[in-house]
Amino acid sequence: MFAALPALITFTVDVEELHPEAGPERLERTTRRLLDLVEEAGGRGTFFVVGEAARRAPGLVREIARRGHELASHGERHRPLAAETPAGFRRDLAASKARLEDLGGAPVLGFRAPMFSLTAATAPWATAVLGELGFAYSSSVLPARNLLYGYPGAPRRPFLWPGGLLELPCPLGRVGPLALPFLGGMYLRYLPPWRLRRFARQVGAAPDGVVWSYCHPYDLDTAQELRRYGDRGLAASLMLWLNRGRTEARLRALLAGRRSVPFADRLEAIRAGADRSFGPEWA
Repeated sequence: MFAALPALITFTVDVEELHPEAGPERLERTTRRLLDLVEEAGGRGTFFVVGEAARRAPGLVREIARRGHELASHGERHRPLAAETPAGFRRDLAASKARLEDLGGAPVLGFRAPMFSLTAATAPWATAVLGELGFAYSSSVLPARNLLYGYPGAPRRPFLWPGGLLELPCPLGRVGPLALPFLGGMYLRYLPPWRLRRFARQVGAAPDGVVWSYCHPYDLDTAQELRRYGDRGLAASLMLWLNRGRTEARLRALLAGRRSVPFADRLEAIRAGADRSFGPEWA
């Protein structure tokens, strides 16, 4: 399915809880399965941790760092940037970043917006806050139209925001007018192998791209019962729950024969080749 992808990738995990009321044990168990999976393939990954999850499972955060993986921030709460205020976002993210740095014993360089919600509407203030707080990079933009959040017109290769923050856009596969982040989440679980193969050829042939995958601990939690997620309807909750049995095998296929390196270890090279020409309207 993934033979056309480059030999160097970054395996990323969004460490978040679908149902925090169930307790942190499930998050700890499934995250450790992902740690084992990438390490068995001889790699290391970047783990974007939600601040609330870090408070509930500090031992897990320490373990991620102790095992040689990069800790990065996924925000204080798993909600889109559009639901934040600039002042509140800055305050909460600063506290969350400091907590991760204390638990991991190293600077936190990276940020990923929940649901790739860094858009044309939120980027003017959100990227400024990230720069003020000392983040070196963001991995938050889906550079196309999307059912949830997208940024049509943003570069598909790594680029610099006007303030100098490095952005690592989500790799996309295209079919007609659709652009799908096929290397993670529900897309990785639902798309048929032949479609994943075609998308992998597209991404593998793209010049100057940085290929990374993403997943969530719950993506391989086949033991979790079906429950309504937050304020989403039954259909959306069902989509988040089904096909989890495919996840581990597909992640193993993605990692086979490849080297996964954390973003932090690749920043110098990526930044040197980043697009510096992007000029959003608000700049």
